[in-house]
Amino acid sequence: MSESQVELQEKDLEELMRAYDSLSTFPDVGPALSALKDKHNIYPVVFSNGTHSMVSSSVHNSPDLKPHSSVFKDIVVVEEVKKFKPAPEVYQHLARKVGKDPKNQKDMASMWLVSGNPFDVVGARAVGMQAAWVDRAGNGWQDGLYPGEQGHPTVIVKSLEEVVDAVSKST
Repeated sequence: MSESQVELQEKDLEELMRAYDSLSTFPDVGPALSALKDKHNIYPVVFSNGTHSMVSSSVHNSPDLKPHSSVFKDIVVVEEVKKFKPAPEVYQHLARKVGKDPKNQKDMASMWLVSGNPFDVVGARAVGMQAAWVDRAGNGWQDGLYPGEQGHPTVIVKSLEEVVDAVSKST
């Protein structure tokens, strides 16, 4: 890490990665994932800018996520695309991975992205997906990156528990 003049040893890097697998989730994550377990009309996947190895390890080893890991039907990451969110190609990659045609507007509109990151919501909306933005702080949508309806989430929720109902109503 030449910028900060700090050098980490391999054992330090391994310790940091183990800590990543133990990150706590927000309190609404467990109940939302439990509710998803019984929703057969929803196909939940993890979609991340991380590597498959890193994300898979977290989902299967995190004390908060491990009990719910079977809820996820797949882990989709951007490393195959070699671009990061919010590039359109990564959302199109997600569509292909879940059996949708990224060129078909109806297929794209049937997909939901759930995120607390405005850039992720805007990226998904720009390719025609639905998006639920989790506004835990209650500050309201303030992002102006992309104009019009596609620059805003389909729904704004204060908790992941609200997402399950919102998505269920649309499918």
